[in-house]
Amino acid sequence: MDPNDKKIEEVAKAAAALAKFGTKTVQTTEKILKFSAKVLKQPIDDTSGIIGDRLRLFRWERQVSYVDKVNKILDDRNVNSTRPVAPKFALPILENASLEENDDLQTLWANLMANAMDPNFSDGLRIAYIEIIKNLTTLDAKLLKIFYDSLLEDSRVNWDKILDYSLTKEQLMSKLDITAANYELSIFNLFRNQCLAPAVITSQGISLGGHAPTSYKGSKQVTLTPLGVSFINSCM
Repeated sequence: MDPNDKKIEEVAKAAAALAKFGTKTVQTTEKILKFSAKVLKQPIDDTSGIIGDRLRLFRWERQVSYVDKVNKILDDRNVNSTRPVAPKFALPILENASLEENDDLQTLWANLMANAMDPNFSDGLRIAYIEIIKNLTTLDAKLLKIFYDSLLEDSRVNWDKILDYSLTKEQLMSKLDITAANYELSIFNLFRNQCLAPAVITSQGISLGGHAPTSYKGSKQVTLTPLGVSFINSCM
């Protein structure tokens, strides 16, 4: 037996024995350990030490679902050789993904990890994305994605000047078929996470002191931020 496989089996047996959340199998534990070693690109001795104290906190069935999602994303891209992910980035993702009950939100965690592991993914990845996903509801995520897709359909959009493009409250409510109350809750949460921002409209043909007056639209008309665009590209 390969020394690494033997070490994984030993740690898996110990971790499975310590787990308190239902019946855990050695095979399941081995799968998670092997994936963690693949993410961190470190010897199994180091990997088991890094995550050993967290293993029994994981929701194991959710963790296995997450591992399968990440592996499928990488397989679909034909990524055979992955790059290492720094522990300060990888561990919070692994832990939060294992606790996520909603499949749609867990997919965001899977996309984030897959992009972190994919050497062909060139967009910058930020620790802030971890906090953003933690703060999103399914409706928040849907609203953000629909906003992005609406802009994609408009050939006039210049993505380098994304703040110049906005959608109204009525447009977004219609696309999502939601109440005004639910819209407001999601919009202000996305404002708080700086993925969306209130639109600022400049009046044309009018000058006050050499400057055109502007109108702050609040939640009535909103725009996607550069951070929102980058987050979507990294997690959606």
